[in-house]
Amino acid sequence: MSRRLDFNAIGFVGDSDVGKTTLLEGLIPVLAERGFAVASVKHASHGFDADRPGKDSHRLYSSGAQSVALIGDDQIATFARRDASQPAALHEALATLPPRLDVVLVEGFAWEPIPRIVLVAPGREPRPAHVTAGPVLRIVVVPEAAPAAKPVFADELVHEIAAEIAVWLHHRPVASPGKSAAHALWRPAVLDRRQHHAAPRGR
Repeated sequence: MSRRLDFNAIGFVGDSDVGKTTLLEGLIPVLAERGFAVASVKHASHGFDADRPGKDSHRLYSSGAQSVALIGDDQIATFARRDASQPAALHEALATLPPRLDVVLVEGFAWEPIPRIVLVAPGREPRPAHVTAGPVLRIVVVPEAAPAAKPVFADELVHEIAAEIAVWLHHRPVASPGKSAAHALWRPAVLDRRQHHAAPRGR
């Protein structure tokens, strides 16, 4: 059962290989240039292995630890076990992110009731589930690409989508008092900082 979310999370949904990651690669630096603190969450539908056998962290995790944190001067990573019998839930991923984020760009999790941008291949229609599970901010018809090649999104389109996200963040209602601590991590951005000449929020 999906849990209602009140974070500044925007989903990017569409068929496999339609170009969701490529679009996010373009959007993240543009939003960062506008002064927004951006994070991303991806649903790994086929599983993943984020650690390498033989490394100390992998050895500790393999020994049976419920969670292992790996930290360096410029990065921190945490590997934690979860109940594999339960479907992946977006709120679990969001709860692991740091505070003071303006927006979380979510790849996948099409069933979660969050606002979303829907990507569709040329000549195709969006899947009903992609446009009914949450509010649709925009439908993007992905540019035609050569077979087996990644689509290329024009800079103009990427900046246009980033501007629409900035407007959405500006008008996002402030969460009501009494929200849990997890909800408080994702406070609405109140303006496009670059346009208002304010200093970017710390990362």
